[in-house]
Amino acid sequence: MKPIIGITCDYDWEKSLYQLKSGYVEGIIRCGGQPFLIPLLDMGWTSADIDLIIRHINGLLLSGGQDVHPRFFGEEPHAAIGRVNPYRDEMELALYRQAVKAGMPVFGICRGIQLMNIALGGDIYQDLKAQAGGQGLICHNQPAPKQHGFHSVYIEEGTRLRQILGAGMIYANTFHHQAVRRLAPGLRIAAKTSDGVIEAIEDSNHSFLLGVQWHPECMLEDTYMLKLFEAFVEASGS
Repeated sequence: MKPIIGITCDYDWEKSLYQLKSGYVEGIIRCGGQPFLIPLLDMGWTSADIDLIIRHINGLLLSGGQDVHPRFFGEEPHAAIGRVNPYRDEMELALYRQAVKAGMPVFGICRGIQLMNIALGGDIYQDLKAQAGGQGLICHNQPAPKQHGFHSVYIEEGTRLRQILGAGMIYANTFHHQAVRRLAPGLRIAAKTSDGVIEAIEDSNHSFLLGVQWHPECMLEDTYMLKLFEAFVEASGS
């Protein structure tokens, strides 16, 4: 049996459109999983709805998308914050927490890594340039094709991510203005860029809990990126 991987979808409220980049689905299929798309339920969803979804999947992939509303980590909106959808935030936070409680493998991408950290008690930069610009930031919103590995990512020794990739440094793409700031209890840093921005987090005590700031679903021809999907699908099928 193929493991069923739940993938959260973004929602454009102005167009009333559910949306998901094809790379998420393709990555799961290429690695032997069965994608199960999870749309934003209406505002009337309940914990029973969340439990039902969790019972029908073997792994949860938190996809990229809009900014996370800062009220979920106790802050007012910064002037540089982007578009937010608090309804999506609420549902995904509930899904993620229930998945963690169930010991389910979770893989977070871009927005996904930020949501994972917030859900467990950490926070994020609402805008890197405005809040961490004095740190000598490198470019985190690349003027290059999405499949191009734009900057270096340094993988920490002794991490699960290092074990999965088998490398201490990779090149990754980058399309974000937010990032993990204060790490949540129980999580550890798995990778950084040369300017100190956190690029990956994980929980070594969980069956598979990994978040990356870049977009591996756009770089599926890169061996390292496919390894991430392979490891996630494998963990979801065990």
